[in-house]
Amino acid sequence: MKARVLTSAIVLFCAALMVLAAQQRAGTLKGKIENDKGKPIAGAEVRAMGSRARTTRETTTDQSGNYSFELEPDEYVVSFDAEGFQGGTLREMQQVEEGKETQIKTIQLQKARHTSLVRGAVFDSKGASLAGVQVKLMRIPSVEQEKQGKRVQSLTREYTTNNRGEFAFRLPSLRARYQLTATLAGYKPEMKVVDVNENEAAPVAFSLEPLKNPS
Repeated sequence: MKARVLTSAIVLFCAALMVLAAQQRAGTLKGKIENDKGKPIAGAEVRAMGSRARTTRETTTDQSGNYSFELEPDEYVVSFDAEGFQGGTLREMQQVEEGKETQIKTIQLQKARHTSLVRGAVFDSKGASLAGVQVKLMRIPSVEQEKQGKRVQSLTREYTTNNRGEFAFRLPSLRARYQLTATLAGYKPEMKVVDVNENEAAPVAFSLEPLKNPS
């Protein structure tokens, strides 16, 4: 009996040490999301994807528009989205250091008015959702515009898929053609082209094939 009690105590002690060690290794990434008038946006979805492990963590903003992550030391790509607003991805990687707090500059989102929508999801070849996929959208000329030699206004957006493999781009309300490219380490990138009409929601699905290991 004493041996069992001693063994249990050792196990609990080791578990506590592991939790403490994990907490000591972690750092904090935090920030705030507001609208263009400086009012907080509650319920906005925020994602942080590590550059090494490529794992994605998600959280949502509270009533004051604040969000916070406890993350392993690494550089992170931070993406955000909120219903009725234009989402996106921060251009600069955010560095998280052990035991330190990284404060991201307050993000202000523009309200989405009269927009078209390109949204969808990314899966692997077996149909499982893929989180942390970088989806890049770029406007390209339509067939008619190419024939006429017309130039189109440049527009590029990036999005990191959430834990359900989903992405969404809110775009200007006009007829346009877009090229989307989905990229994830360990998989073959895939590209698709979609035509969108004014105030239209266009669905897009990607199915990424894993890279074959060299023999």
